[in-house]
Parts: sequence; structure tokens; C-alpha cells
Amino acid sequence: MSNTLLTIARLAGLLAMVIILFQLLSMGKGRTLDRVVNKLTLVKIHRTAAFTLLPLLAVHVACALYGRMLEYNDPLRVTLRDFYLDGRWGSLTGVGAALLIFALVMSILFLRKRISYVVFKRSHLLMFIAPPLIFIHQIFFGLHFAGNNLLAILWSGLFAAVFGDLVLFKAKAVLKF
Repeated sequence: MSNTLLTIARLAGLLAMVIILFQLLSMGKGRTLDRVVNKLTLVKIHRTAAFTLLPLLAVHVACALYGRMLEYNDPLRVTLRDFYLDGRWGSLTGVGAALLIFALVMSILFLRKRISYVVFKRSHLLMFIAPPLIFIHQIFFGLHFAGNNLLAILWSGLFAAVFGDLVLFKAKAVLKF
């Protein structure tokens, strides 16, 4: 049972990260996807994908914690303590997850016209911090990456491509002025 829950947690986490990378490509300042899909369609896809993140993250966290509890026969408080206070990368993962939830809350507030577009846009700048923190979590904790250098290299390449696109666009924008 614990192996099944941990596998579900890993799959949900990987799918959530792919969606986050797509989010960065679709609404980041890079223009890679703009050449393929029009901006209005990207906005609609971006919005829909954003609201699939919270359930995926909830499944990831719940299955991972419950799977670890079953695997080690520990209560929840011990499992949480061992992960978040291990002195390694657990606390960074919590920060990354909190930033994702913050961005989602700000999106809901914006859609309900409770905050201005400027506040919404500035709050989403924090989203450029979350993926590197989550990437560190995946490389160090992810069973599929920790023991497989090829997968770790491929996953790192995907991250580098997404962030490279954003950095390249920014560099071009700066050089034009």
C-alpha cells in the first residue's frame, strides 16, 4: 500500500512540475509558445492549468506523507518533522509549495476583482523562485532522479530550456535599449 501511495505522489508531483514549467513558458516573457499558439488561447490554457495545480499538489503531499507514515509506521507529526526539519532540502520545498499556493490565491483574488492587475502581476514574480526550490526537491528526494543520472540530466535540461528561454528574452529586451 505504501509503495502505491508513494508512486501516486511521485506521478502527481512530476505532473505538477510539468504544468508549472508550462505556466512559465506560456505567461513568462519568453516568446517560444507565442509563435505556435495565439496569446488568448495561451491565457485560457494557463488559467485552466493553474487550477489543476492545487489538486495535484494536494494529492502529492497527502500520498507522500501517508505513504511514508505507512512505510515507517510513524505518526504524522514524526513524518512531518523528519521531512521539514531534516536540515537538508525539506524546508525549501515547503517554501516552494507556499509560493505556489500564494500565487493561486492571488489569481483567485484577481479573478474576483479583489486586487488590482499590478498587485496580481507583482505577486506572480515570486513564481520564478518556486520552480528552482521544487527542482532541488525533485533531484534530491525524487526516487526516479536520485538513482538515475540520465533522468536527472534530462530533467535538468528541461528546466534549463525553460529558464533559458526566459533569460534569453530578457537579454534581448535589455540589448534593444
